[in-house]
Amino acid sequence: MPIVKRQGSVTVLRPDGPLREENLEIIDEDVSPYLNGGVPYVVIDLTDAPLIDGAGLEWILDLDETCCRRGGCVRLCNVGELCQDLLRITAVGASVQQFPDLTAALGSFA
Repeated sequence: MPIVKRQGSVTVLRPDGPLREENLEIIDEDVSPYLNGGVPYVVIDLTDAPLIDGAGLEWILDLDETCCRRGGCVRLCNVGELCQDLLRITAVGASVQQFPDLTAALGSFA
């Protein structure tokens, strides 16, 4: 089960496993309530997500688009080497900013 919490005005999502198609419905249900009201700023902390499949990459882009339409955005942090390669190869990494750790990602909203 993913961990979702608020840190100030930012929603932090920390999946507890790979971002794969079979996990996305649960993750989406958990994060959706935090996107209502106000400008949605989201950090996805990938510390415990060793892999992202095609559906996961698309979900990240869709979430970023949803947030951007309302004046917010999505940031990624603690991205592992394999996930970095996947983000680079698919160009998703060019659309969503990445940070080395949660503190840096949260600071990017200041």
